[in-house]
Amino acid sequence: MMAAMKIALIQYNPVIGDFAGNIARIADWLKKARAADCQLAILPELAVSGYPPQDLLERTAFLDDQNRAFAQMVATAHGIGIGVVCGLVTRNPTPMGKPLHNSAVLFADGKVLFTTHKQLLPTYDVFDEARYFEPGSGSGTFRYQGLRLGLTICEDIWNDKSLFPHPLYATDPVAAMLAQADTPLDLLINLAASPFNLGKGAVRHKIFANLCQRHALPLIYVNQVGGQDSLIFDGGSVALDKHGAVVAQAVRFAEDLVVIDTATWQGE
Repeated sequence: MMAAMKIALIQYNPVIGDFAGNIARIADWLKKARAADCQLAILPELAVSGYPPQDLLERTAFLDDQNRAFAQMVATAHGIGIGVVCGLVTRNPTPMGKPLHNSAVLFADGKVLFTTHKQLLPTYDVFDEARYFEPGSGSGTFRYQGLRLGLTICEDIWNDKSLFPHPLYATDPVAAMLAQADTPLDLLINLAASPFNLGKGAVRHKIFANLCQRHALPLIYVNQVGGQDSLIFDGGSVALDKHGAVVAQAVRFAEDLVVIDTATWQGE
């Protein structure tokens, strides 16, 4: 049986580069999540900076400001008493490749417990992530309060070869992660900044449902919302059970918080 935990899906509208404003608003959402008795809150891809930061990533001061804000955010979450998974730009610690990673981190009790990096970097349509980021590798699995979780970032779950006859990438990070896991996972998590276009909601649902059914795992997907220049992010954050059925759904085109209880796998 899956360990009991209440998880908050926090769908919020960041302002790119407004680190003080972003972490203040995130703190408000974390307080609401804790008031709902949640032990873990999940935020979108690059939640601290907002997505897409584009050439701001080439400014050292931008990363320094983000890291100072992130340190405050870790301390704030500790004071609130909640664990957090969120998207963050991190520096590549090796001398090879691009200098940055598009990362997801788990922090609790005043410290970062786990970090993983986005593996599939889109370079089509409005995306140019390979310009800035080095792709990650390895497993995104970790254990938190008795739950074995698999953490992915946006594009990493979009390369399902069973759905796409001509996939864009040679690797499927989800399949690789599950193959490498030493114990079965309880839950997949995907942080996203996926912009709206006509019909995309249906495409997402098909991908998510197929993923859950194929691997017999529930999924939590948390998407950014709001307008960033010419891009519109529609939110639509969702939790699905292992059969691919939707059990909790955030509104579209507005900020929202929804709660999923892993004991019953029902939304609140």
